Amino acid sequence: MTEQMTQFWMPYLWGFAASAAGFALLWPLSVLRRDASLVDLWWGPGFAVFAWTAAAMGAMPPGPHGWVALGLVTIWALRMGWTMGRRRMRATEEDPRYAMIRAARGEGWWWKSLFQIFLLQAVIQAVLALPVAVLALATPVVPGALMALGVAVAAAGLALEGTADAQLDRWQLAHPETLCTAGLRAIIRHPNYVGEILFWTGIALIAIEAGALWAPVTPLALVFLLTRVSGKPLVEERLARHPGWAEYAARTPAFVPRFRRPSGPPPRAPG
Repeated sequence: MTEQMTQFWMPYLWGFAASAAGFALLWPLSVLRRDASLVDLWWGPGFAVFAWTAAAMGAMPPGPHGWVALGLVTIWALRMGWTMGRRRMRATEEDPRYAMIRAARGEGWWWKSLFQIFLLQAVIQAVLALPVAVLALATPVVPGALMALGVAVAAAGLALEGTADAQLDRWQLAHPETLCTAGLRAIIRHPNYVGEILFWTGIALIAIEAGALWAPVTPLALVFLLTRVSGKPLVEERLARHPGWAEYAARTPAFVPRFRRPSGPPPRAPG
């Protein structure tokens, strides 16, 4: 292993260890409470801990691209942690996504969840955080137009994701157990996932300017996860139980909005 690789991989592994420790500490609490969805509490903050630990263990302070990426990820992580924390505090039972997995895995879920939920998310987080770690540890370069574009795309993703989550929370407080079809969800089924993809695409653009030409691999991996694995499939399996889901899904695209002139009044909650 060359000295240059060591200067990256050792801080990166320290970041992974710090983040994985957070997941590992939440696991026994989830077993006691029979609530694997506690893992979501660390998904956002874990990224910030990962990135700042890697930066602190680096051989030199971050350059301009690194500081920008650290700032963006910290804002994203704080918003995500706040949102998921509030939802867990309001919840009276395990998130339906994890409840379905618990039922499917059967006996021994208490120990299976350590590997299939908590440590798996630590590994996924390490993959997605790779461009941020690269930016935090890279040799400084002069900022250019691509960094500005990346910041704009990431900020747009933050705004979209934050707005979508806030709208959903307000809807669920006002209309519990009903399908949210208003606000951004009147034109797209998963605006929060689109915001997530935009945010990490922005980070990838910043990383490309810093020399990490492979950085688009991470938002592409996120697209695969959200569209094929743990995002849309699990969420829509649960939403399909709501009255009116089939009609809503037929008229509303999942990820790419299709703007059109409305043919009737805006959607409202039943009752």
